[in-house]
Amino acid sequence: MVDRLPKTRVLPLDSYYKDRPDHIPTEQYDFDTPQAFDFDLYHGHLDLLYSGESVQMPHFGYVSGKREDGVTELVPEKYLILDGLHVLLHSRVRKMLSFSFYMESPLDVAICRMCLRDIKNFKVTAEYRLNQYLKFVRPAYFKHIRPTKKYADLVVNNDYDSSLDLFVDDFLLKNLL
Repeated sequence: MVDRLPKTRVLPLDSYYKDRPDHIPTEQYDFDTPQAFDFDLYHGHLDLLYSGESVQMPHFGYVSGKREDGVTELVPEKYLILDGLHVLLHSRVRKMLSFSFYMESPLDVAICRMCLRDIKNFKVTAEYRLNQYLKFVRPAYFKHIRPTKKYADLVVNNDYDSSLDLFVDDFLLKNLL
């Protein structure tokens, strides 16, 4: 979707994880709770981007559970997309948004996608990923993520629904022609 939108930057919340504490093994750490994120830094960067200033976005290592060396400079553009599970959680962020959408998919589809992605990208086993899903991901979805759906201007079924494509087409027509 983003490659169809000119003058657009993405601020991914996944780049703003806090370091996993050394005393907690990766398989015991809940990366899906809002407490796992550095919202102070994320909100600060969001404020800077909205005021026209560049930010130095951190890199997060999913295997190590730690921030990695280096940053990516994010230069403000006309449009900014905030991407992440907990983007709609804080009212201060919601007030800044001109439009929001919530991507929803059936949980069986979501777990299949997550397993395939993580087995390929992070070399974890299906058993590991399913255990993480049952212990952390699913409970966080019901407790923290799904309740933010009510704040979205558009709910998109991410089960190959075309409503997001239609929204992008409409946006492009209204803003770029």
